[in-house]
Amino acid sequence: MQKKSSHNPEPNFWDLLAPLFEFINPLLHIRNDTDETGTIESIKRGVNFSGSALWTLIFAIFIASIGLNINSTAVIIGAMLISPLMGPIMGAGLALGIYDFELLKKSLRNLAVMTFLSLFTSALYFLISPLSDAQSELLARTSPTIYDVLIAFIGGATGIVAGSRKDKISNAIPGVAIATALMPPLCTAGYGLANWNFKFFLGAFYLYLINSVFIGISTLIFVRYLKFQRTVYTDPAVDKKIYRYVYLLSVCLILPSIYFAYDIVVDSAFKRNAKSYLENQFTFEKSKILSANIVRKGGEKKIEVTMIGETLSEDVLSQLKTILPKYGLEDTELKIIQSYRDSSQLNQQSGFSFQNEAGSKIQEEKIHLLENELRILKDKDHLAQSVAKEINVLFPSVDSFSLGDFLVQNVQDFSSSKEVTVLVKWKHQVGSIERKRLELFLKLRLGLENLQVLDL
Repeated sequence: MQKKSSHNPEPNFWDLLAPLFEFINPLLHIRNDTDETGTIESIKRGVNFSGSALWTLIFAIFIASIGLNINSTAVIIGAMLISPLMGPIMGAGLALGIYDFELLKKSLRNLAVMTFLSLFTSALYFLISPLSDAQSELLARTSPTIYDVLIAFIGGATGIVAGSRKDKISNAIPGVAIATALMPPLCTAGYGLANWNFKFFLGAFYLYLINSVFIGISTLIFVRYLKFQRTVYTDPAVDKKIYRYVYLLSVCLILPSIYFAYDIVVDSAFKRNAKSYLENQFTFEKSKILSANIVRKGGEKKIEVTMIGETLSEDVLSQLKTILPKYGLEDTELKIIQSYRDSSQLNQQSGFSFQNEAGSKIQEEKIHLLENELRILKDKDHLAQSVAKEINVLFPSVDSFSLGDFLVQNVQDFSSSKEVTVLVKWKHQVGSIERKRLELFLKLRLGLENLQVLDL
């Protein structure tokens, strides 16, 4: 009689990963070294709002407002590091987690007072500040997205996990304060109040609400996960009611942020497609792009190109419009402004003696071309003023600087190219490290890889 051969079944994918999970599981376990008593006491101390905490908040708000006003990221980060706003928010999350309703009332009351005081202080600063333009750091806080929700939730989780260890992670809470950025939205909301710009106020305050609520929610979740002892014991119905309210509040805050995130993604894709279209299709030997303006606002999608050099024919213009859908630019208006003159002759035109309709059209197009050139020059002037304010704070040894495009002529192959050059006059002699630091800052601030910094 022949015996049946026995064999072990082939291991599946999860069986192969089992040893890895067994190794990782103890590393991710966070309950063993939790300092429950110390964590609760520490968060309760952070909820208290009087004396030094009050003055610290006022000073932090002033610093953050100044940083936003002069568009200085470094100053804004400094304000976030000293802000005491995290205390009441984490206190509210802890209070919900351990059913300490007295702590919850105190946390929410103090948070409301701190929020009002912050809005008042920032609005007061922007009312008296001579600088009223909305800088990029201000604009960045007016359109919250789902990404801000994720940052706030993960930041709050980092704060409670790191803060609940027996061996505290000292750099975690400052890192959370920077990542979640509670101060800048409040100051931006204050700017909106000071200038009666309620679009700014609502957008920035919405971002502040997102940050505050989701830091609190992540604190609540991890307090429950770590099984902190409850102050009072309630029936499951109360648990369900609390989670229902938390869930409802989360959904109400998340839905608008998803829309804003979607709009940003669509806008980014449109601009990327438009740039690809311009780079690939506007490759004419005797006509060059002087400037390009890509606009997507509401339902309007528009690409406005100012050309200089040989005039493009109607057939070429028609072909350029026909090819737009191939780049995902359906329903996009293409407007091309041409000089109707060779670029070498543009500066030779001095008269306005046009006798017929065709001449009038040429003159109108030429004026539009020159207006665009003037707008570009004004934009550069505004950029230089903005950069000057930042350099004044970050590089106090700089006395003055000149920013412009220089024509670089190659004497070997007679080719030419434009290169952005910054001429710097220093108040006193500085070393190569300071020069390099300024060069790196300007490259990052202006978004240029090829930039040269020279001493005057």
